[in-house]
Amino acid sequence: MGRLKSGHQTCKVECGLRQRALESHPVLSLEPKPSAKSCSPYSIKSPIDFTVIFQGSFVMESRKTLDQDEVQKPEPGRNMGNHKDSNTDLQVTYTHEELAFFHLHQTHRFDEFEYPSDQHCRGDLFPKWHLPLKIASISSLPIFIYTFLRDVVHPFVTTNENTFYKIPILVVNKVLPVVSITLLALVYLPGILAAGFQLHYGTKYKRFPPWLNGWMLSRKQLGLLSFFFASMHACYSLCYPMRRSYRYKLLNWAYQQVKQKKENAWIEHDVWRMEIYVSLGILGLALLAILAVTSIPSVSHSLTWREFHYIQSKMGYLALLLCTIHTLVFAWNKWADVNQFVWYTPPTFMIAVFLPIIVLLCKSVLLLPCLRKKIQKIRCGWDANTEMNKTQMTSRL
Repeated sequence: MGRLKSGHQTCKVECGLRQRALESHPVLSLEPKPSAKSCSPYSIKSPIDFTVIFQGSFVMESRKTLDQDEVQKPEPGRNMGNHKDSNTDLQVTYTHEELAFFHLHQTHRFDEFEYPSDQHCRGDLFPKWHLPLKIASISSLPIFIYTFLRDVVHPFVTTNENTFYKIPILVVNKVLPVVSITLLALVYLPGILAAGFQLHYGTKYKRFPPWLNGWMLSRKQLGLLSFFFASMHACYSLCYPMRRSYRYKLLNWAYQQVKQKKENAWIEHDVWRMEIYVSLGILGLALLAILAVTSIPSVSHSLTWREFHYIQSKMGYLALLLCTIHTLVFAWNKWADVNQFVWYTPPTFMIAVFLPIIVLLCKSVLLLPCLRKKIQKIRCGWDANTEMNKTQMTSRL
């Protein structure tokens, strides 16, 4: 009798599980076949799995574990055909369309993993990086040629001095900061152009030109490339004392100092120049590192829009300002030195600060109260054309 009661309880649990599965998944049929054995207390005591996997739905699993020894022992007088019927009654029934779709879905996934389709093979690699990489390459090559002509070709032509050893470190290290600060200025220049565009049309609902829209979508990649070039510039600068040529020059300077009978070669303004511009360079690189880290999707998604905008806008302009001052302090008094203008060409630091100074000046103009309030009104939804129409209608009335 005790066994009979436990069998009835088992049947009730199974029927309840099937009823819940039917209510949560009406597409699948969990109804047992019309048989008196389906809810019989003598039904098979085996683990029951209800697993529903169809079109990405979640998995519902209901498992009942019984004594394994009783499962393995066939009960006397039991027909084996009843086991088959009861197993069939407790299984989840799928339609032919569902089974075919599931098989096709799994086969497509495995085939796509082992043999990628032609569409995936022919797709472009890193499509968002095409424009930023082109801009970086186009700006790097002319600056490298310009620096090569000034620092290598000019001494060789005028004084027959062989300075080709400068190409791997010195020439490259003059190109890297120019490209880095130029790319950083190109990150914030489209925002200024967009603000001017909105001020001109008096609305934020007018679409930007395609070239400006593509430029603004590439700002993240331009900023990461700027950080990359700045990091390379820092690494190259740290390698200066390791070079053999620098050691030979240091010995020559020491010999000349002894020959001139100088006990102290300390130059006050040069010491201050070095200390200040190195410190500013470190601060600028640190801010660029923060900007690069917040550009990672996992980090940017953890920030609110206000926090992300504050870091990318306020700290970005501060980084641009520090890098510009870093370059200006590096130049120090070389602006008025005639020897710096080789073949009547300006030195590379003058070229480097040209675009950042323009960007900073334009941003300073936009920060004026009259323009800043109008830009805020426009970005909050104010439309100058709508206001003009309202004014005209009011005047007519």
